[in-house]
Amino acid sequence: MSNIAPPTKRLKTDSSSPSFSVAQKPSPSFVVHARNLSEYTTESDLRETLDRFGIIERIILMPRKRQALIQFEEITSSINLVNESARNPITIAGSTCFFNYSLNQKLVNKYETSENNGEEACQGIVLCYTVQNALYPITVDVINTISSAFGQIYRIVITKKNGVQALVEFASRDSAEKAKEELDNADIYSGCCTLKIDFSKINTLKVSRNDQDQWDYTRDFDSQKTPLLQTPKDNRSSYNSRQPGQSHVKSYQTNRSNGQGDRNGYQSAKKDNLPSLMNNSRHNSDNQLILMINNLCTSKFNCDRLFNLLCLYGNVERIKFLITKEGSAMAMMNASDSILNFLQYINNVYIFGRKIHIHVSNQNELKPAIKPGELPDGTPSYKDFSNCRNNRYSTNETASKNKPVAPANVLHWFNAPPGFTEQDVAQLFLNAGAKAPTKVKVFQKKSEKSTTGLAEWNNIADCTEALILTNHTDIDHPCNYFLNFFEFLN
Repeated sequence: MSNIAPPTKRLKTDSSSPSFSVAQKPSPSFVVHARNLSEYTTESDLRETLDRFGIIERIILMPRKRQALIQFEEITSSINLVNESARNPITIAGSTCFFNYSLNQKLVNKYETSENNGEEACQGIVLCYTVQNALYPITVDVINTISSAFGQIYRIVITKKNGVQALVEFASRDSAEKAKEELDNADIYSGCCTLKIDFSKINTLKVSRNDQDQWDYTRDFDSQKTPLLQTPKDNRSSYNSRQPGQSHVKSYQTNRSNGQGDRNGYQSAKKDNLPSLMNNSRHNSDNQLILMINNLCTSKFNCDRLFNLLCLYGNVERIKFLITKEGSAMAMMNASDSILNFLQYINNVYIFGRKIHIHVSNQNELKPAIKPGELPDGTPSYKDFSNCRNNRYSTNETASKNKPVAPANVLHWFNAPPGFTEQDVAQLFLNAGAKAPTKVKVFQKKSEKSTTGLAEWNNIADCTEALILTNHTDIDHPCNYFLNFFEFLN
């Protein structure tokens, strides 16, 4: 008898089979599943592109998976989006995305109370804050500062397993309801760290210790430890004395002069306690700040050209391009408050056809590169600018002459040789690889030592790229002049 086993039957996958159809074509849902998103896609990018299909109630980003879930108010909006994307691919933040119906009809937070549960006890005094587009550290100090205005807080617990979420336990339900009403959809910082708030089914939070990720304002964990020595006779007030529900960081100040409602900074009398970006904890004792800049055009940028842009907003110490991560660079600044300028003026700006992204790095120091790599243009991937004379905020006198502004289509140039004409300026831009300005104006001579004036382009992108390519360009002259740009002019 033969020992050869009979061939196994092949699984029939007929498209007419109900199970096959269901697996491949989910039924229409209020929730749409988006795939193949750019790593740097934000909620604002999604809303800007998809608002035309209908009102978006909620978005959950999954940046590591490059996916997102979008819940519409009407199911017809989801249907229109899926059908339109099948006919004409939709591009968001430079990436072609794919859309299909989600298996979920509604998005439900894992801490959220079920709508079908009518027990009032489930809607306790704990709120779940989901922080989207978190460009800055979120600690108990931050959450307590923005929440304590609505009532006494007992406990705060922050988790970072799936994004950034904070559970906040209020002393009363009224306080929790007010906080949810006022803070939902608000930005902790201007343009980022957007709050999505739901009621939690957890009634009491468990806190094991007091640190930056969890805090119990009703207990003093330190007082329960046995002291090694007796208290000195000249007992001084504790540096860490706190009251329940009161923020234990007193240095938070507000700087929200440009806030315009919930989407541009949380405003009102209760919002005056919002933490300032200048008190960002991610800088070392030397008042240095490490920036991560992503999505740069590698064929256009190098250390000097990135410096040409960054120096307008703060002093640059070091710049290093990451060879292992194309289009990414790190910059060490010598003043932590300059992050305000970068995030306000050049984050999410399109340069050389790409939307650059800037955020604060976890690193405390950018160490010098002993053997730097080589960029596509042949220049080194690392450069030290700590002693560069082109840094503009080294002293109070020089800093007072430089006012950071957003990119515009007009540049103020200076330090050109005497007798420099409009044609000379235009040719200088062309020689650097930039587009020639549409208008050039040379100011009347106030000094025989140099020439200054204005240059204008048709759009902001051309103007910004011209600055990056041409700033600090050496000019062939016996006195060694080099062209500088003072600032953008709106």
